[in-house]
Amino acid sequence: MNINSYPKVYNLGHKAIAEILDGPVLVEEKVDGSQFSFGIVDGELHCRSRKQQLILDAPPNLFAEGVAAVQNVQHLLTPGYIYRGEYLQKPKHNAICYGRIPTNHIVIFDVCDGLESYLHPIKKTSEAHKLGFEVVPTFFEGKVETMEQLIELLQTPSFLGEKKVEGVVLKRYDRFTVDGKAMMGKFVSEEFKERNSKEWKKNNPGTNDVVQLLTAELKTEARWQKAVQHLRDEGILVDEPKDIGGLMKAVEQDVLEEEADHIKEKLFKYAWPKIQRGVTAGLPQWYKELLAQAAFVE
Repeated sequence: MNINSYPKVYNLGHKAIAEILDGPVLVEEKVDGSQFSFGIVDGELHCRSRKQQLILDAPPNLFAEGVAAVQNVQHLLTPGYIYRGEYLQKPKHNAICYGRIPTNHIVIFDVCDGLESYLHPIKKTSEAHKLGFEVVPTFFEGKVETMEQLIELLQTPSFLGEKKVEGVVLKRYDRFTVDGKAMMGKFVSEEFKERNSKEWKKNNPGTNDVVQLLTAELKTEARWQKAVQHLRDEGILVDEPKDIGGLMKAVEQDVLEEEADHIKEKLFKYAWPKIQRGVTAGLPQWYKELLAQAAFVE
């Protein structure tokens, strides 16, 4: 039996997590590393990245230090627990250059004691410290009332030093998405947002204008960097131009998964007034003629 995947962390406002702020949430620092999970399953140690199980005897070079760190504390792992963490090989693992890496390369952000069942932050911290790992800082636990609360948190220095936090992750362990996963959301600083801020002020944009505005809004280096990170985590990148095809597909898939509802909304908002007018065009004259014909019916 392998380790199951961690819930997808959607951008705040995504339809999949529309109810996440209806109740209390746990708000933690978002760390710019690679997702790394591990645990004793059926008596054996397993490790996985975001998308794949890792071969412990021959892990990808990117994750070698993480696998070694976990193997060193294998005897301390609680059987049945799945430990979820962020792995950094070096201070600049992805886009952000921190002041340091977390102790033993891994910082824990969740521990599962069952299917979509998560330890309380206090117990999670105790479990992580037992293994010699740090835990991502908890900024807030309760109901988020205003956007300003989250914006203010973005000014917090990262626990890894040198930089402010990349963003925050919001967790609802008592609410689930349609795929049965706990609701997870993220709110990131402007530098790492996957949408550009675009003004949609044009009253009557043409079809080409709408497509161009959407393209400009969704085409960001943050999204490209995300694709690089994910393909590197999967061991696919070779750091040569031949990577480009895979990166393009990854970006396209990310936009489809993350932005389909947003694109549909914008296109519908553009098209519906025109369709609305079109489906009734000619109706007044048709109805007047219908009434006129009725006058001759005996």
